[in-house]
Amino acid sequence: MHRFLILLFFIVTVACSQQKQLQRSYIGKPITALTEELGKPQQIFDNESGKVYIFEKKEDLKHTEINQGKLTLDPIVTPKVQKTERLYVTVKDGVIVHIKQENEYERQ
Repeated sequence: MHRFLILLFFIVTVACSQQKQLQRSYIGKPITALTEELGKPQQIFDNESGKVYIFEKKEDLKHTEINQGKLTLDPIVTPKVQKTERLYVTVKDGVIVHIKQENEYERQ
């Protein structure tokens, strides 16, 4: 029973990930559906499996204080970062066949 619960938790975690949701939303649809939402791709190059479109979205994340649940004189603060989210979209004959997401964080 314990193994079943661990396996169930793992399956639910993988099935509900952001990567899986992207794949369910866009695989099998034309590339125009994605360009309408994200705009023009940053780069396009040919690969053996089709054309790869790279979409990039940058977002500045402000510093925040980490709550420790007690009163402290020196608060712990996370640094300010710039988040870059890249989507690598493989397209064959105008239809999306694969999506890969990559996040990068850079301190400022």
